[in-house]
Amino acid sequence: MNWLIHPVKSFLMRMAQKKFVKILQEETLDVFLVTLLRLMDLYFTLNKKYRRNIENFEARYSFKSKDNKIDAGVIFSDSKMKAENHSIDNTNVTVVFKDGKALKNFLFSESPDIIGTILNSDVQYTGNLNYLSKFAYMAKHLQLQFAPKK
Repeated sequence: MNWLIHPVKSFLMRMAQKKFVKILQEETLDVFLVTLLRLMDLYFTLNKKYRRNIENFEARYSFKSKDNKIDAGVIFSDSKMKAENHSIDNTNVTVVFKDGKALKNFLFSESPDIIGTILNSDVQYTGNLNYLSKFAYMAKHLQLQFAPKK
């Protein structure tokens, strides 16, 4: 049965990579975060090494934007991830981005600077900064895995 799982897993990974590269290049960023969360969830499912990031990790995130185009949540529990199409309550951290471009720059700039983006008012947060850093790390790892090599 393992011979059947490997080609399916490889196909799903290639499709996820194409989708990830496409959202990084898109100008319309209003669906960027929800797509990113779904790809992250798929990658957790398919990649045991990446899944280690959420082993014994319990966290609730809420993401919003000032222009109301971003509204999503994510729950990490029991070594699984569940993405929501809306913000959630009782979070460890709530993040408000200035806009979709600020979100993309925050997560995928060449030299991420969490403190700098907060000081520039591109990102505001309520809650534990360590959770925000962990999410940024996991997103950056996804980018390094899927983005085309230069």
